[in-house]
This record gives sequence, structure tokens and C-alpha cells, in this order.
Amino acid sequence: MWRIALLLAATLCIGLPALGREKMSLDLKESIRIALERSKSLAAAREKVMEAEARIGQARAAFLPQISNRSTYTRLDVAPYISMAKFPFPMPSGVPPRIQIGRKELYNITTSLQQPIFTGFKILNGYKISKYRAEAEMFNYEKAKEDLILDVQEAYYRVLKAQEFLKVSEQAVEQMEAHLHDLENMYKLGMIAENDLLKAKVQLSQVKLTRIQAVNAVRMAKTAFCSVIGVSLGTEVELKSELRYGPPPPIDLEDAIATALKERPEVKAMEYTLKALEKSVSVTKAQWLPNLMLIGNYNYKKPDRENENKWYRSWDVTLAIQMNIWDWGSVYYQTAQAKHRLRQMRKAYEQLKDGITLEVTQAYLSLKEAQERVSASEENLAQAEENYRVTEEKFRQGMATNTDVLDANAMLTRAKVEHIQALADYNLAIAKLERAMGTSGGTR
Repeated sequence: MWRIALLLAATLCIGLPALGREKMSLDLKESIRIALERSKSLAAAREKVMEAEARIGQARAAFLPQISNRSTYTRLDVAPYISMAKFPFPMPSGVPPRIQIGRKELYNITTSLQQPIFTGFKILNGYKISKYRAEAEMFNYEKAKEDLILDVQEAYYRVLKAQEFLKVSEQAVEQMEAHLHDLENMYKLGMIAENDLLKAKVQLSQVKLTRIQAVNAVRMAKTAFCSVIGVSLGTEVELKSELRYGPPPPIDLEDAIATALKERPEVKAMEYTLKALEKSVSVTKAQWLPNLMLIGNYNYKKPDRENENKWYRSWDVTLAIQMNIWDWGSVYYQTAQAKHRLRQMRKAYEQLKDGITLEVTQAYLSLKEAQERVSASEENLAQAEENYRVTEEKFRQGMATNTDVLDANAMLTRAKVEHIQALADYNLAIAKLERAMGTSGGTR
């Protein structure tokens, strides 16, 4: 009884982790949706967009009057006074040697309003810079989304490919076990040599090892897939889709390149970055222009104008103009730096477009190659299946050797693997072309 109890306890301990695992049945579209919701890197990119939008509000506030308050309390060591000893004539009797003309304690409460009138268009250009940078961050966010979508697609197709490889390895094991069973019967009847039986056993061991590797590959692919979509790595995922061949996108290479240069978020982000840098040059140049500012103050002070210990109110208005006359070339060098940054970014923009053109070309040609490989692998698979069927039939009739059957079996397994690989590469090639063109939607 204690042995039975121990066995039950061990079974429960092994089974509890499996019972606690989350199970998910997903297609590609649902996988992408989950990844977009749970991605930490995408959330960080979204925060950058919100930060850039907040800068727009800050830049907009510079157009409006700024109101501030300054309150002070000052205590002097000695109250202000006039010394009678400094007068050139003697003072009448009874006049103190010094006459106090102020108080030790001074209070001042000032509310100021400042309104920029003309700043050399620095405020306007600063506002435009913040808007352009916010647009650039938005397209950087779109790029991060498209990169994540491609990562999910790659992980998804890796799982499908690993599962198909596992099916092929299981079929190979079943075929070799059936063939070995026939060989054992023939060996008992003295129809084959022991060496043929040993060859079959060796090949069966090899395909069983391949099956073990395929099982581990499925587990690793699913774990990686869970990591990409942002779910627990121990989640049991079941993919609804299968590797299949669908029609390629109806587009030629020139159209694909034109679409990419128009739709890629990197291109749009770079264009807005260039606009921001152009305005930065204008901002540095504006330091040569005068700044005109209207300033108004409302004061509440103590003591009053007659030096009585009373509060009094006053106001003043100032129209201030400030202009840079000579700064030893500081503004000139700042402007030169801004121009050089702009030129660097323009070169980077041209490099980006060249890189996108190359990327689209490679993705397009890879898709064409993958398409041809699928067709060739389908034909090869059909021939391998027919070859295995004919060879096995001949072997039963004594017209083929055991080695012929083993070779035909290995050839069939290899043809199945190549067909699965071709299908996976084809589907992934479509996803990469869509990403290169900037049109990935993850709906396939």
C-alpha cells in the first residue's frame, strides 16, 4: 500500500506543473495581436511618441505670455540714513548727527508678465521642430511594430516547420519499423542475410534519434515563439495554421521598390528628421536678429514711497530689445554645426534609400527562388514517394534488395524535409518582402 501511495504522489507531483500551464490555440493574426499588446520594447517606443507629443505642448506654450511671481523679504543691518557731519555748515542745536531715511525691513511682492513680440522666429521654428520630431517618433514606432510583426512571423513559421519535421520523422520511424518487421520474418525463413537485418536496425536507430531531435526542436521553437509574443515560456501553444503554398503578391520589382520608398516608416521618419534639422539651422541663424519683449510688473511693497511702514501698490511696463552685436563667432560656428548635421543626415537619407532598394531586391529575388524551390520540391517529393512504393513492392517480390529499400526510404524522408523547408522559406519570404515594402500587416 505504501508503494502505491508513493507512486500516486510522484505521479501527482509530475502532473501538477502540466495542469498549471496555460494553453493557447493561436493563428498568426492572433499571435501578432498578442505580441503587439504585450511587447515591452513596443511599449517603450510608444512612450517616446508620447514624450515627443508633450514637447509640442511645451513649444506651443512659448507663444503665450508667461506670468511669474517673486516675493522677497530683506533685513538690513542698519537702516538707510543721512549723516549730518558731511554738511559743509554746522547744524543747528538739537539736530541729530544722522537722519534715518529708510527702514531695516523691506518687503516686495512682484507679479510679472512677459510676452515675446519678436524673437527672430525662434519660437515658431522651435514649435515646428517639435512637431517634426514627434512625427518622426511616430514613424519610428511604426517601424518597431513592423519589426515585431516580422519577428512573430518568423517564430510562427519555425514552429510550423519543426512540427512538420516531427511528423516526417515519426512517419520514417513507422516505415522503418514496418520494414524491419518484414525483414525479421524473412530472416527467420532464411530469405535474407543477417547483415540486411542489421542494416535496417542501424537505420531505425538513426531515424529514432532524428525523431528525438525533432521533438526537442519543436519544444525549443515553441519556447522561442512564446518569448516573442510575450507570454509565459511554459505556455502550451497550439498553432491552428499549416505550412501551405499560396499565390505570391502580384507585383514586379520596380513597383515593389517604389512602394517601399513611399511606405517604409524609416523613410518617413528620416524625412521629418530632415525637416527638423532644416529648422534647427534657422533657429541658430535667428540669434543674429533682435529680440523684442514686452514686460509688465505689478508691485506690492513695504515701506511705501514716503518711507512709512505701510504697503503700497505700483506698476511698470518695459519694452525691451536685445541684439547680438559681437560674440567672437559663436553664432557663426553654431550655424556651421547645424548645417553640417543637416548635410550628414541628407547623406544618411540617401544611404537609407539605397539600403531599402537593396533589401527589397534581395527579398524579391528570394521570394522568386523560394517559389521555384517549392515547385521543384513538390515534383521531387512525388517522385520519391513513387520510387519508395515501387522499390518496396519489388522487394516483396524479390526483385530489389534491402539496401534499395533503405535508400528509397532515406530519399523519401529527405524529399519530405526539403519540401517542408521550401514551404517554410516561401511563406517567410513573402513576409520579408512585405516588411521590406513597408506593407506588412500580419494577416497571412
